Amino acid sequence: MKSILASLSFIIFCSVVVVITHQTPWPVALLLLSLSSFPAFSLNYWLVPGGFAWRNHHDNQNPSKLRGPIGWPVLGTLPQMGSLAHRKLASMAASFGATKLMAFSLGSTRVIISSHPDTAREILCGSSFADRPIKESARLLMFERAIGFAPSGEYWRHLRRIAANHMFSPRKISALEPLRQRLANEMLAEVREEMEERRVVVLRGILQRGSLGNVLESVFGSDVCVEREELGFMVKEGFDLIAKFNLDDYFPLRFLDFHGVKRRCCKLAGKVNRVVGQIVKERKKDGDSRSGK
Repeated sequence: MKSILASLSFIIFCSVVVVITHQTPWPVALLLLSLSSFPAFSLNYWLVPGGFAWRNHHDNQNPSKLRGPIGWPVLGTLPQMGSLAHRKLASMAASFGATKLMAFSLGSTRVIISSHPDTAREILCGSSFADRPIKESARLLMFERAIGFAPSGEYWRHLRRIAANHMFSPRKISALEPLRQRLANEMLAEVREEMEERRVVVLRGILQRGSLGNVLESVFGSDVCVEREELGFMVKEGFDLIAKFNLDDYFPLRFLDFHGVKRRCCKLAGKVNRVVGQIVKERKKDGDSRSGK
């Protein structure tokens, strides 16, 4: 593809030379030649395997080391994304013979994808995945401070020790088994009720409410005083914001907010801070932190 586009640009460039040099003043001809030559000579910069975001990471001595679609200038492979993107990328990787690792560009962001289970397992279980960039919405919602998004380092290791000792120890997991069983029964009851009334079950809401109940009662206990419906709406909005397309994730446009994601994230983070902060304040006032509950 690169050689075809380069040849086409060269033919266009030569045609333009013939046209603009015929009875054209030389300063104007020089300007027009400069403008027309730019696309032809810039192809070598844009058209590299993986797209232009990989331009400075492309190995000319070993081109087989980096495979992937060239994509569009500036946009990269963004126009080819959308619904069922995972299937499109898997098909793309197969066509390039890059199932183990394929490089591509989403705007100015470099991306690596693996369509091979062994390579995917190595990435997920190794240190390569530790410092992956996070979405702007996740950062604004303070997920960068959570164990699933925090960068590798002392802070992340501290979070892991807390989780291992206080949340996922065998004793804690065993003690919370009645809670999980009760929540599972409640979700099954909701499914049965939906089937009887509507003959259609939307699992997303049921699973979100069950997950929220599990987190709240696991962390704060069954007597937590919080409006679950209100917090449920916050969780749902958080999921929507994480999934929402945002140009800020692919281009360095920090001062712009095309889709209102930043504004909504900051507003939601403030709400969650107030709710959770109130719970923590009440628990400290009751002395639960000293009693070990």
